[in-house]
Amino acid sequence: MTKQNNVNKLKLSITVALLSLLLSGCLYPQTDSSSTTIVSKESMRNVQAAIDQYMNDKGILPIHNSDSSVDRYEKFRVNFDMLKKEGYVDVLPSSSFEGGGNYYFLILNEDTEPTVKAQSIYLIQKMVDVQQKVDTYKDKHGTLPAAEQLYDGFYAIDYDALEIKAPELHSIYSGSITELLIADSGTVYINYASDIYQMMRQHPDAELSDDHDLRELLVMYSDYVPVKSAKYKLLNDEPIPYE
Repeated sequence: MTKQNNVNKLKLSITVALLSLLLSGCLYPQTDSSSTTIVSKESMRNVQAAIDQYMNDKGILPIHNSDSSVDRYEKFRVNFDMLKKEGYVDVLPSSSFEGGGNYYFLILNEDTEPTVKAQSIYLIQKMVDVQQKVDTYKDKHGTLPAAEQLYDGFYAIDYDALEIKAPELHSIYSGSITELLIADSGTVYINYASDIYQMMRQHPDAELSDDHDLRELLVMYSDYVPVKSAKYKLLNDEPIPYE
């Protein structure tokens, strides 16, 4: 009886340990549930190859319809249903929304050289949450929950006024914590000034002009599009947001 009781206790201990691992997620790979998760280079190459082949065969792009009011960095989402149905992809990228991940795959330069980029759904959702809080505050108080002015027409957010904690969002480009801005219009943006400045330093030969939207640097030298961002211009050799 004693030996049987020991066996039963051992089985119970193993069961409890396995349940703890399952609940903590230790038996599973990290999912795309944070702003630090990235899309693999292989996924980007595979989707790009499928897009190129589809375009070459059919003369059109496999994209979801979108109207002209949508921002260019959100506009042309890859239609994976079309690619899979017609045999251009066998397996959906695990990082894609359609594959259960946390990224939209988009196509930029659709009229000249269609290029696949990724957009973080996690960042979009977090931005929508903060924007809703700001809109509610503005409707109730008639003012913006703005703290110190950071740029002309752009301010830090007064999270105490919103009664929320500042979201700890990491830049998809640098991995560093990024701040949010609120514009005079009431729109909330992610501040990409630091990322753009780093890109400028890393690529000093990039052609820039005073009227150039500097977000192009982020797209040109990475696999990602900026999420919920203002435009940026060069002023006194510094990237400055504007609407």
